[in-house]
Amino acid sequence: MKKLVPLLLLLSLSQFAFAVGDQATGTQTVKSDVSIRTERYPRPPYSGATYFIYEKDGKVICTKLAVCDKFDACESTYTQGSYKAPEDVKTGDPYGATPAVLIPKDKLPKHVCLTKFSLLGVK
Repeated sequence: MKKLVPLLLLLSLSQFAFAVGDQATGTQTVKSDVSIRTERYPRPPYSGATYFIYEKDGKVICTKLAVCDKFDACESTYTQGSYKAPEDVKTGDPYGATPAVLIPKDKLPKHVCLTKFSLLGVK
Protein backbone atom coordinates (compact mmCIF):
# COMPACT_ATOMS: atom_id res chain seq x y z
CA MET A 1 0.00 0.00 0.00
CA LYS A 2 2.88 2.37 0.75
CA LYS A 3 4.14 1.90 -2.81
CA LEU A 4 0.73 2.73 -4.29
CA VAL A 5 0.63 6.34 -3.07
CA PRO A 6 3.92 7.34 -4.77
CA LEU A 7 2.77 5.54 -7.93
CA LEU A 8 -0.50 7.48 -7.99
CA LEU A 9 1.36 10.71 -7.32
CA LEU A 10 3.76 9.92 -10.15
CA LEU A 11 0.84 9.22 -12.52
CA SER A 12 -0.76 12.55 -11.58
CA LEU A 13 2.49 14.46 -12.00
CA SER A 14 3.20 12.84 -15.37
CA GLN A 15 -0.25 13.87 -16.62
CA PHE A 16 0.48 17.43 -15.45
CA ALA A 17 3.89 17.38 -17.16
CA PHE A 18 2.28 16.29 -20.45
CA ALA A 19 -0.23 19.13 -20.25
CA VAL A 20 2.43 21.74 -19.40
CA GLY A 21 4.80 20.38 -22.07
CA ASP A 22 2.08 20.62 -24.68
CA GLN A 23 1.34 24.25 -23.84
CA ALA A 24 4.98 25.28 -23.64
CA THR A 25 6.19 23.63 -26.86
CA GLY A 26 3.04 23.70 -28.94
CA THR A 27 3.28 19.92 -29.47
CA GLN A 28 0.42 17.58 -28.85
CA THR A 29 0.49 14.34 -26.90
CA VAL A 30 -1.67 11.66 -28.49
CA LYS A 31 -4.05 10.40 -25.84
CA SER A 32 -6.04 7.22 -25.86
CA ASP A 33 -9.61 6.89 -24.79
CA VAL A 34 -8.71 4.21 -22.21
CA SER A 35 -8.71 5.46 -18.64
CA ILE A 36 -7.66 3.96 -15.33
CA ARG A 37 -8.94 4.57 -11.82
CA THR A 38 -8.39 2.84 -8.49
CA GLU A 39 -10.44 1.70 -5.52
CA ARG A 40 -9.00 0.45 -2.21
CA TYR A 41 -10.54 -1.89 0.36
CA PRO A 42 -9.23 -3.11 3.73
CA ARG A 43 -8.40 -6.80 4.13
CA PRO A 44 -8.01 -7.85 7.77
CA PRO A 45 -5.58 -8.46 9.30
CA TYR A 46 -3.10 -5.83 8.13
CA SER A 47 -3.58 -6.06 4.39
CA GLY A 48 -5.50 -4.34 1.66
CA ALA A 49 -6.90 -4.79 -1.83
CA THR A 50 -6.45 -2.27 -4.61
CA TYR A 51 -8.47 -2.51 -7.80
CA PHE A 52 -7.07 -0.91 -10.96
CA ILE A 53 -10.12 -0.42 -13.14
CA TYR A 54 -9.60 0.15 -16.88
CA GLU A 55 -12.47 1.81 -18.75
CA LYS A 56 -13.28 2.68 -22.33
CA ASP A 57 -16.35 4.70 -23.32
CA GLY A 58 -17.64 4.48 -19.75
CA LYS A 59 -17.47 0.67 -19.75
CA VAL A 60 -15.11 -1.43 -17.61
CA ILE A 61 -12.92 -3.49 -19.93
CA CYS A 62 -10.40 -4.95 -17.47
CA THR A 63 -9.74 -5.12 -13.73
CA LYS A 64 -6.45 -5.73 -11.95
CA LEU A 65 -6.67 -6.75 -8.30
CA ALA A 66 -3.54 -6.31 -6.19
CA VAL A 67 -3.74 -7.72 -2.65
CA CYS A 68 -0.83 -6.60 -0.48
CA ASP A 69 0.12 -7.64 3.05
CA LYS A 70 1.64 -5.45 5.77
CA PHE A 71 5.14 -6.11 4.34
CA ASP A 72 4.07 -4.81 0.89
CA ALA A 73 4.22 -8.30 -0.63
CA CYS A 74 1.54 -8.23 -3.32
CA GLU A 75 -0.28 -10.77 -5.47
CA SER A 76 -2.02 -9.56 -8.61
CA THR A 77 -4.85 -11.10 -10.58
CA TYR A 78 -6.36 -9.87 -13.84
CA THR A 79 -9.96 -10.20 -14.99
CA GLN A 80 -11.48 -9.15 -18.28
CA GLY A 81 -14.42 -6.87 -17.59
CA SER A 82 -15.62 -5.82 -14.17
CA TYR A 83 -14.70 -7.81 -11.07
CA LYS A 84 -15.04 -7.36 -7.32
CA ALA A 85 -14.04 -10.07 -4.81
CA PRO A 86 -16.88 -11.25 -2.53
CA GLU A 87 -15.16 -9.97 0.64
CA ASP A 88 -14.89 -6.49 -0.87
CA VAL A 89 -18.51 -6.49 -2.00
CA LYS A 90 -19.49 -7.18 1.63
CA THR A 91 -17.33 -4.26 2.82
CA GLY A 92 -19.38 -1.78 0.83
CA ASP A 93 -17.87 1.44 -0.49
CA PRO A 94 -14.09 1.69 -0.94
CA TYR A 95 -12.13 3.65 1.65
CA GLY A 96 -10.01 5.23 -1.05
CA ALA A 97 -10.57 5.93 -4.73
CA THR A 98 -8.95 7.98 -7.45
CA PRO A 99 -10.65 9.62 -10.41
CA ALA A 100 -10.21 8.19 -13.90
CA VAL A 101 -7.09 9.35 -15.78
CA LEU A 102 -6.58 8.91 -19.52
CA ILE A 103 -3.65 6.68 -20.44
CA PRO A 104 -1.46 8.04 -23.29
CA LYS A 105 -1.44 5.69 -26.31
CA ASP A 106 2.30 5.05 -26.06
CA LYS A 107 1.85 3.83 -22.45
CA LEU A 108 -0.97 1.34 -23.17
CA PRO A 109 1.33 -1.64 -23.99
CA LYS A 110 2.90 -1.34 -20.52
CA HIS A 111 -0.39 -2.25 -18.83
CA VAL A 112 -0.52 -6.04 -18.39
CA CYS A 113 -4.28 -6.05 -17.91
CA LEU A 114 -4.75 -4.65 -21.43
CA THR A 115 -2.14 -6.80 -23.15
CA LYS A 116 -3.12 -10.04 -21.41
CA PHE A 117 -6.63 -9.91 -22.91
CA SER A 118 -5.60 -8.19 -26.20
CA LEU A 119 -7.58 -5.06 -25.35
CA LEU A 120 -5.24 -2.52 -26.93
CA GLY A 121 -7.43 -2.25 -30.01
CA VAL A 122 -10.78 -2.39 -28.18
CA LYS A 123 -13.58 -0.61 -30.03
